[in-house]
Amino acid sequence: MIGSRSPFDHAKRVGGWLASGLVVLACYGLGKLAGPGHLLPVTDWEAAIPLLPWTIWIYGSGTKAALLAWLMVPSGPAARRLFGTLALASAVCGLVFVGYPTTYPRELWPLPGGDSLTLREFADLRDTDSPSNCLPSLHVALAWGLALNWSSWLKRTRALPLVWAAAVTLATLTTKQHYAIDLPTGAAVGVAAFWVTGRIQAWKPAPARLSMADTRAIDALLVRVRAHQWRLDDLPPPPQTPLPPAMVRLLNEVIYIEEIARLNFELLRDASDTPALAELYGLFAAEERRHADGLRRLLAAAGAPLQAPGLGNALILDQFDTLDPNVDAPLVAMSTPVFETFLDAGTIPFLQGHPALRSPGFDAFVERVCADEAAHLALNWLVSRELARQRGWLAGLTLLFNPNLLRGTRAIPWMSLEVYSIAHQLGYDFATLLPPFGRIWRMHDRFSELARYPLWWPFRLFAVIGGVATISCMALLRMHVLFIDVWVFVTRMSGGFARWAFGSELLRRRGLPGV
Repeated sequence: MIGSRSPFDHAKRVGGWLASGLVVLACYGLGKLAGPGHLLPVTDWEAAIPLLPWTIWIYGSGTKAALLAWLMVPSGPAARRLFGTLALASAVCGLVFVGYPTTYPRELWPLPGGDSLTLREFADLRDTDSPSNCLPSLHVALAWGLALNWSSWLKRTRALPLVWAAAVTLATLTTKQHYAIDLPTGAAVGVAAFWVTGRIQAWKPAPARLSMADTRAIDALLVRVRAHQWRLDDLPPPPQTPLPPAMVRLLNEVIYIEEIARLNFELLRDASDTPALAELYGLFAAEERRHADGLRRLLAAAGAPLQAPGLGNALILDQFDTLDPNVDAPLVAMSTPVFETFLDAGTIPFLQGHPALRSPGFDAFVERVCADEAAHLALNWLVSRELARQRGWLAGLTLLFNPNLLRGTRAIPWMSLEVYSIAHQLGYDFATLLPPFGRIWRMHDRFSELARYPLWWPFRLFAVIGGVATISCMALLRMHVLFIDVWVFVTRMSGGFARWAFGSELLRRRGLPGV
């Protein structure tokens, strides 16, 4: 299972392991600031437990076990629960360390002489880790929190993580790192953290369903969209002339943009409260797939290959693993018209006018695409307006902290670079982008509700940044210092990285043709 994942999937899991490790270190280090701790009584039976130096390898296995568990984590929800468990257990232990610091009398059990690897490992531990932060045992808390999460993913070997946690628990005594009382208290913290994070994860916010008060407008738009449905087979065949390599790359990137729009509309369809709105979004999703298939047919007629997505499109396609219709529908509904305005308005007319594509068949295809997109934008802006009206200021403010907003933002610069640097090689004029950015900036003049909706602010900021970047590119071109070939080379490198990092598994998950 681990070997079948892409490098990017592994990187995310390693990132979770590193992030959880930093939280553990921060909470543990906080307790070290509390100063000298209390010495607790050592019972006779504790004192009778021998020092077994070889058990230091069990005691110190937590970091490696955590890495293996993170690499095996099967899903996003499981990863979030694992991180939450480790973070909560660390925070609780850290607070106790500050409020009631304790110290263990290690000097009662000096290490035996010798120069074996085990004794050197043990000596290094004692040199680098002072004998404080004992009650409760963070080691034990993390071991049980980790083991309970790990065990919940497994089927036939569920007992193994629990056996490992029990071994770590016993090793805290045989390495003379903790009092006996530290073990049950640490285990209780780990079990409680696992239970609490499970309860939090089981709680679901009120579904972010999409509804429209203006049902007449929706019904009228639905009648219009139904009447406009068309088939690729009814269009004249595309030209069979070879395409420039840059055009092949650009068409492939636009195909993925259309597929991303389809996935957005499918999510919005699933989040719609009314049958008419759900049907509209379903029709829009089918249209976006038709747009992508039309461009694929164009490539096939020219004998050009399908190519893997660049880094920007790959990041967005991967993001759909984290999107939930019941949570993220408002974010997707607000972002879809912005990026349709920016990307479709910026590329489709350019493609239609390019000599390499000019033909009756492609003209007919673009005519239908533009009619579809006009209906998409009409509904998208109506829904955005309704969201701003219904959900209010506070609900809109909470969406600013949605991690998917940040995930989408990191992909947009790469997506823009991949599309427009290649397009400029083919004769694209950056000035074409200024009107779409202007329309986005002024949209709240048409829909006044948007001006008071916090989620609209980052999209207005996007329009400002995009406009400034466009004007800067135009100025650099006039000064002959914007080296488009360099940026195209950068997109080739980032595209190669995306192919290595995501592999073919990403396209399979999204139901897209492989390459």
